[in-house]
Amino acid sequence: MRAQGRTFTKFSTASILILSCLFFILYYHPLREATPESYPTYDPSRKGFQLASPRIPEKIWYKVGPKGLSDQSEEWLHDCLHKNPAHSAQIMTDLTGDQYVQENFGDRPDIVDAYLSLSVPILKADFLRYLLLFVEGGIWADLDVSCGDVPIREWIPETMRAKARLVVGWEFDVGWGENFIRQFESWTIMAAPGSPHLFMVINDIMEGIRQKTEEYQVPVSGLTLDMTGNVIDFTGPRRLTRGILKSLELARNETIDMASISNLLEPVLLDDVLILPGYSFAASSNSYSNVNVTGPSLVQHHYAGSWKNHNGGEI
Repeated sequence: MRAQGRTFTKFSTASILILSCLFFILYYHPLREATPESYPTYDPSRKGFQLASPRIPEKIWYKVGPKGLSDQSEEWLHDCLHKNPAHSAQIMTDLTGDQYVQENFGDRPDIVDAYLSLSVPILKADFLRYLLLFVEGGIWADLDVSCGDVPIREWIPETMRAKARLVVGWEFDVGWGENFIRQFESWTIMAAPGSPHLFMVINDIMEGIRQKTEEYQVPVSGLTLDMTGNVIDFTGPRRLTRGILKSLELARNETIDMASISNLLEPVLLDDVLILPGYSFAASSNSYSNVNVTGPSLVQHHYAGSWKNHNGGEI
């Protein structure tokens, strides 16, 4: 009887362990949040199947404000997932964003405190995209972005897939002359987890916050748009661009020749950063003399600009 009892106990423990593993796999499988059953499915065994990058997860991050997802944004989101059925989508809210930062940056209480204290929505939204991509990687997409007809798995040239860990595209590059500040757009970013270049951007934002709170003698919660200045510089595309280029220069121990990465007609791989031409993510912002020399538009940004008001957030 005792032997039977011990056998039963072992069997029960093993059964519970197996069931727990099955539950974990099913619940946390990356396709759990993927497109509805009505969308096409993908077959990993089909000819030509390949990931966009072996390093970048097939997950698209979105962030909604207090008003939630608009009908137009929902249409663009569903269309993007329809065209990329292997990708899952995660829609963050103000609450889940706060929770995520608290849970994943416990070893950086300065980041947690600063993020939670920021009172301007667009500053938090900018900051959040870099934090999410640094921790988990994937693709960030603003809600006013729609996908083109080229599948995400074909966004990175075949010869660059093995090395690319961060993918950005020029917002302003061709047709602007040379007397302007070039910047990467930030409405679509692809990244592998743990990018040191994104970590540089994160730390630069933290330094910017520190400087402004000291300058105006206010806590982080007291910072306003008037104090922080141009959002594009403080947390947006220019901050992203400066951080990435600074990180690359430190890693390479040399100054980057801007001529080698500007006026692009083809993608350029700089170490592990893939820089896409303006037509890839920002076709409407660049002008080319000959349309035949440009490639396809991968996404379209519709410039909703919901944050462009004195609150820096939804009206």
